[in-house]
Order: sequence, then C-alpha cells, then structure tokens
Amino acid sequence: MRVPANLRVGASSHTGRVRTANEDDYLLGALPAQGVFFAAVADGMGGMAGGAEASRTALRAAAQCVLDGQTREAVADLLRGGFVAAALRVHEASLAVPSLREMGTTLTAIAVVDDVVTFGHVGDTRLYRQRREHLEQVTVDHAVREPDNLLTRCIGAGQGTVEPDHGSFAVEPGDRLLLVSDGVWSVLAPPDLARTAEAADPQRCAEALVAEALAAGGPDNATAVVIDVLASGDVAAGAMVEQDLPRDERVHERGSWPRAVSLRPPAWPWLLLFAGGLLLAHACLRWAGFSGGLATLLPA
Repeated sequence: MRVPANLRVGASSHTGRVRTANEDDYLLGALPAQGVFFAAVADGMGGMAGGAEASRTALRAAAQCVLDGQTREAVADLLRGGFVAAALRVHEASLAVPSLREMGTTLTAIAVVDDVVTFGHVGDTRLYRQRREHLEQVTVDHAVREPDNLLTRCIGAGQGTVEPDHGSFAVEPGDRLLLVSDGVWSVLAPPDLARTAEAADPQRCAEALVAEALAAGGPDNATAVVIDVLASGDVAAGAMVEQDLPRDERVHERGSWPRAVSLRPPAWPWLLLFAGGLLLAHACLRWAGFSGGLATLLPA
C-alpha cells in the first residue's frame, strides 16, 4: 500500500491459540494529495460471525468518513463523524440479522497529518506512543477488569450511538505509535510490552508483539499496528512510498505460528456414519439371503 513518505507501517493479526475465529480487524488508508494517513484497530464481540462483522463494519464506516472527506483541515471533525457512522452502521446491521442482534466492537482510530495525530477511541483497544524508550498509553480503557472483563463503552451491543474519547497530540521524528487489541497488551507485562516495542523495523515489531502474545498463551485474538514517524524535512509535501504489508494473519515461517483451525465441522464423523450404514445394510442383506436359503432346507 502507499503511505506518506515520512511514515513507516507494520501490521500483524492472529486468531490466537484458544479462539477459533479472529474477531479482531485493522484498516489502513491514506489520502496522498492531502498527506492524511488513517489507521484503526477494532476488537469485535458477539460470536464468530457477529464479532467479525461488527469490527469490519465499524472500521469501514470510520475510514470512509475520514478518507472520503478529501480534506486535511477538518480531520478531527471527520474522525468524530466516523465514530457516529460506525455506531449507526453496526446497529443497522445488527437489526437486519437477528443472530447478530447483540454484536459490538471496540474501535481505536488515528489520523496522522504532518506532525499531529488525532485520535478517537472507545473500548479497550489501546493507542500507545513510544518516545525515546518511554512507552506511554494515550487512551483510557472503557472496561472493568474485576471480577469479570466487561466493557463499559463500545460500538453496537444494541445501541445506535456511542460516546468515544477524542484528542490530539504532536509527534516528532523517532516517535512510534502502537495500536493494539487487548489480546496483546493484556497478556504482556508493561516491561515486556515496552521491550518488544523497541524492535527496529515496524513490521517486525508488529509481528513480535503478536508472537509474544501467543507465547504467553494466546488466550484471545491478537492484533498490532505499528507506525514510525520519520524526519520530514527532506520529504516533499504529499510524497508517498510503497510498502508491502502481509495479506494474511500468519508469517510464512514454518513452525513459527500455531496451525490455523478450520471453522468448518469435520467431515470424518459423517464418513464413519456412511460407512457404518453400508456395513449394516450389507449385513442385513446377507442375513436375509441366509435366512431364505435355510427356509428351503427345512422340511414342511
């Protein structure tokens, strides 16, 4: 994909070792002429179909508002509108399909314009800023951890509106931005998260964060988006560069990730049932033939 020349991006997502479906999702996009870069992570809930649908719907709605706005001056207003649109779209989708009625999602999104980051946030996905080896959590979780892990605010879950947090801050060359789902930050102790976030390359950093979450048990879907801010003094306004990002959730290194589990039910029970039926039918036919032959041998 094309990204502003003063940014470098990495992304990784994985189902984890326990879940059978990845309800996390992320979206990256840019407006080359305006120098706007958009990134967001969402963590869906509501079951295999519901959570994935909620996160995907929210991401697309928010991104569409920001990237279709074709402007950089009102990016904060566009991002606010994106959260309004995301809540409405998820709610409408839930009403259309009864089985998705309670689906919902978190959403943490940023728009980078020059040296300013504007963010919106609801739920417990997180935005971090790393500056000179200090990792700072920017967003505040909308969740109660004890006794149960419950969200206090999210998109959807039967509601057509949402009250997200919004803000902005300046970045400088050398800063690194992390967008991570709770499948990453909740299983890594803060020192381990900070240490892993120091990887030199943003793509390797994103993959390392997810790999560390899997090594810690991988109890949930894990997603990380990493954005590095470079010096922009020698970069022409609106300049873009091409970056290759992974198209699936696994790096192609044999044995480095758990095997993906198919969501389709296994076929072997049906094959065994079919084979058993054939054997039973064959046995019945042989018994019927034997009984008929025996009857002809017995005296009347």
